[in-house]
Amino acid sequence: MRARVLLSILVCALCASRRSVAQHEVTIAAPPPGASQFDFLVGEWTVDVTSKAPNAPPSYKGVWRAWKTLNGLGIIDEYSVSDDSDRVVYSGTTLRAFDTRSGTWTMRYVDQFAGQTGRWSDLVGRKEGQEIHVEQRGRTSDGRTTILKIRYFDIQSDHFSWAADQSRDGGATWLRDYLQIKATRRVPPTP
Repeated sequence: MRARVLLSILVCALCASRRSVAQHEVTIAAPPPGASQFDFLVGEWTVDVTSKAPNAPPSYKGVWRAWKTLNGLGIIDEYSVSDDSDRVVYSGTTLRAFDTRSGTWTMRYVDQFAGQTGRWSDLVGRKEGQEIHVEQRGRTSDGRTTILKIRYFDIQSDHFSWAADQSRDGGATWLRDYLQIKATRRVPPTP
């Protein structure tokens, strides 16, 4: 008899806690329309780069891959440049998250060069008309603030363009078109 009473109490406790959990289930909302602003990046791209960076060739090729994350509120992308032997000599990864309160994108980027992790940069972006504008801030090895003002434009299903102006002195002076990218889709995105 005592075992039945204990079993009944245990069953009631389990059922009550189960109801409690069910009552507190979270309904996951669909991502807002702004969260799709970087969806054009999803997939794989060949990139042709024109560079004014010191100690870099004036033009080179690379690959850019991106996929969705964070239940549709984010994008992770990887950018890489290989040498003639197909060894990756430079790469970078960005986590992009759509801020549902402000309607802007908050991003974090880290790169590596020749097997050494390099700079971490903070980025903030927003859609402006048919373009996406991003400001990237980081530091040089001697501690100076670097800024890239990036524009994504001519965004189509099979190509897009990217251009960045650079300041190495916290915004006092600018080098226009420091980097330019023409991206062409390699692999169509999967629905």
